[in-house]
Amino acid sequence: MSISKLAGLWNRCAARSPLMTLSLTNGVMGATGDIVAQCIVPHFQASSSTPDGSKDKPAYDPWRTFRFFAYGCIFGPVAFKWYSLLDRRFPLPILLAAGKPNRAHSAAKALAVGKRMAADQVVFAPVAIATFFAVMGTMEGKSVDEVRSSLRDRYPQALAGNYVLWPAAQLINFGLVPLIYRVPFSSLVSIVWNTYLSIVNGRKPEDRVEPSHGT
Repeated sequence: MSISKLAGLWNRCAARSPLMTLSLTNGVMGATGDIVAQCIVPHFQASSSTPDGSKDKPAYDPWRTFRFFAYGCIFGPVAFKWYSLLDRRFPLPILLAAGKPNRAHSAAKALAVGKRMAADQVVFAPVAIATFFAVMGTMEGKSVDEVRSSLRDRYPQALAGNYVLWPAAQLINFGLVPLIYRVPFSSLVSIVWNTYLSIVNGRKPEDRVEPSHGT
């Protein structure tokens, strides 16, 4: 199937059932990020040695990928509702007259996009990252104390990584991408992000690298 036909199919599905389409899209992207992470994670984690001194690479864990798929399916509609709220709270200025936008219009648009990005990164991102580790820990069968320990060990590093990638990505998303395509755009970026989260979530406490700066 060509890319144009696949895009047309996605658009038809999104028109009929937007939340379901966004949910499945985000789930597939989340699973893809974890598959990538599991392929490269031995390069980031200390692995056990075999008797002959060679490194023993961990086996692929399909249940871990399923957990990322399930979390992505849940998160997709939540992200869409959040983006819709930002659109209503910080609307872009409407160009009333025909022709090119003037300087005042461009400045007003830049301000609205900046407010969306700031709200997303200050309000939504910290909560979303904490929720990710809590939900993942619960699906992994961890106790409440183990989930809290995981948050202490991994949350600062994940939040620092978020501020490296997502502010620039969200400026593009909020400024150029129509609302219905924002979750898919985020999902594409999230292949990189979910790979990173999967690596961080899969690390043992002794493997964790402290971030070079606090948040």
